[in-house]
Amino acid sequence: MRKIIGICLLSLFITSCNDNKRKLEREGEPDVLYVENADNEMNSAIAKAKETFPEFEKAFQENNPNFENFTIKQKFETSDGGGEHIWIGDLKFKDGQYSGVVQNEPVDVKQIKLGDSIKVSLADISDWMYIDKKVVKGGYTVKVLRKQMSQEERSAMDGEGLIYE
Repeated sequence: MRKIIGICLLSLFITSCNDNKRKLEREGEPDVLYVENADNEMNSAIAKAKETFPEFEKAFQENNPNFENFTIKQKFETSDGGGEHIWIGDLKFKDGQYSGVVQNEPVDVKQIKLGDSIKVSLADISDWMYIDKKVVKGGYTVKVLRKQMSQEERSAMDGEGLIYE
């Protein structure tokens, strides 16, 4: 189930630096976007994702054939005291615990790497997303980042045929 669109796999790197417009481009990997800890819009998006996580859980358990590409974004602590937010896909739920596969190559997080199977820490969830007949459900941090993209970047993202509500 690795067909999740690349732009939605953007790693989000929350830093304590003042330059909230930085982007790290990596060949063969999604870009990493740096956002300042105090970014109110991003912090609101993360709060909204946490608040609405029961919607994700309900959809995940429904086994609706129209729902696909379930992913959870989790925050991992970084050496600078900020955090790196990484998507986890290929999700499973067993014994009250989500587990999945790391979907991005971390930049500053050393305890995991792309392709690792890990358990999800519900306390550290920063976003969730799934697709319902081409409509993106959740993806609150992605939608914030999308608004900051150039028209060319948005067009490339929209070329996937997805609808962002």
